[in-house]
Amino acid sequence: TLMERTIIICNTSSMPVAAREASVYTAVTIAEYYRQMGLNVLLLADSTSRWAQAMREMSGRLEEIPGEEAFPAYLESVIASFYERAGIVRMKDGSIGSVTIGGTVSPAGGNFEEPVTQATLKVVGAFHGLSRERSDARKYPAIHPLESWTKYHGIIDSDIVAYVRGILFTGNEVSQMMKVVGEEGTSLDDYVTYLKAELVDRVYLQQNSFDPVDAAVSIERQKIVFDLLFAVVAGDYRIEDKKAARSYMNEIRQKFIDWNSTELEDERFEMFRKEIAALVESRLIAYDKRAVKFIQSK
Repeated sequence: TLMERTIIICNTSSMPVAAREASVYTAVTIAEYYRQMGLNVLLLADSTSRWAQAMREMSGRLEEIPGEEAFPAYLESVIASFYERAGIVRMKDGSIGSVTIGGTVSPAGGNFEEPVTQATLKVVGAFHGLSRERSDARKYPAIHPLESWTKYHGIIDSDIVAYVRGILFTGNEVSQMMKVVGEEGTSLDDYVTYLKAELVDRVYLQQNSFDPVDAAVSIERQKIVFDLLFAVVAGDYRIEDKKAARSYMNEIRQKFIDWNSTELEDERFEMFRKEIAALVESRLIAYDKRAVKFIQSK
């Protein structure tokens, strides 16, 4: 079971400074030990901010020269050396082991400019920025799609990801503008872009953890869903007014939500895909010129 393969090293904030500082090193050393045995290890450090605070207290007691916000001047190098211990190794017998490190940072007041966050961002390969706004809106997982990034190549073509990310960015700008001028002060084209961004967020970025199908999605299914979703947001449609646009996008969104709850092997899966495709074709004028080559290659 998972618990039989789990090691927990717990140090509360009330424990001695030396224990809090050493806990992270203890965990990564144990992870490296199992990596040398040819195992794949996931190390979750929660929270590295508390670890950095312990280093700050220890540095103060040693009367070392303080850096920004009284953290030790060597904070960046220590954080970098910790994350750099992650990686894959090949043993002499040909077996492969790995250590993957996922660290959480808890900046005071959500300030991403503080030293621990900035030092971490310089060395990690991916960043998932949690958003209080999304959490309050019950949008889970509450990961902000515009603040998060990765250096790794994903399962979706990077050019397609950039295109959809552009829609999310523009949709967010329109949303902020609508808070000031209202829906009436927004053009139809901008409003449709906003609805497309909301569609991507609701049917692809958000997951229903209470649904056994939507809670964990295979790579194959992600590709199928994203290909059709990309075709939807890349289209230009015959829409008379904002009311018609909202009604049309809501209908597509509901079809996607029903689709997301259907097993890949279920015969209804293909039925929902065809229904969504037919709904798109019913109002489609043309696809965005920048997206045509990607849609044709599918």
